[in-house]
Amino acid sequence: MPELPEVEHAARCLRRWLEGAVVVRAEADASRVFRGGGRRDFVRSLPGRCLERIERRGKLLLLFFDADLGLLSHLGMSGRWVDAGRAGGAAPPHSHARLTLEGGRVLHYRDPRMFGRIEIHPASALLGLPAVRALGPDPLNDGIDAAALHATLKKTGRAVKVALMDQGVLAGVGNIYATEALFRARIHPARAASSLTRREVGRIAAGIEAAMGAALAGMKDELRYLSDGSHVDNPFLIYDRAGAPCPRCRRALEKLTLGGRTSAFCGKCQG
Repeated sequence: MPELPEVEHAARCLRRWLEGAVVVRAEADASRVFRGGGRRDFVRSLPGRCLERIERRGKLLLLFFDADLGLLSHLGMSGRWVDAGRAGGAAPPHSHARLTLEGGRVLHYRDPRMFGRIEIHPASALLGLPAVRALGPDPLNDGIDAAALHATLKKTGRAVKVALMDQGVLAGVGNIYATEALFRARIHPARAASSLTRREVGRIAAGIEAAMGAALAGMKDELRYLSDGSHVDNPFLIYDRAGAPCPRCRRALEKLTLGGRTSAFCGKCQG
């Protein structure tokens, strides 16, 4: 599933492909990607528009075009933007929306599971949308203030992993990076967030930054999400490795379900 590093990589790719480019054609299939409407606006409003900039807030992509046209893209569980080359080539599977640019390059939004969404709004309204305003600090854009995070976590008795996946606590952290950060910090994922010390929260903050930094450093031109089966090797320390030896102590990694998500952990290192 795309989390902050994957969405940041998508933003960097889109900047390289799309910034300064003029859209000459926009196509959108009837799909739940445009649930709530907006498909007609996508097709009618984007032709002739030039992309001025792209911002990312947590897992949200915000595209600012001229003439006060804006686009919000949430990749959901399996969405991605891909450069399919020049017009006339075969469309990638599960393509639900397409942008043809001056010069003939075609960008596709593909999403096998269709949990992602695309919305058209005035560009001037993007940063004020409720979905954007509800987000907590962004670990990459804002950094993590460990003291502020500790104060937030002290207010909840939820399991620390569940609290970290709350987008109002930290934007962009999901199952993967919460799992990785807690392992790096040696904190059990089911521990009550309110019980953590300031030093322990500092270790979690450092773990999130290290895990995300490692993920971004390892990404190439093509996005590879573990959730869609396209990976060759699992690049993470313990995510999706339940039953494998712990990379620290070699004890078999365990798993439990928290907040509806499976969490791998080491019963010894994170006990």
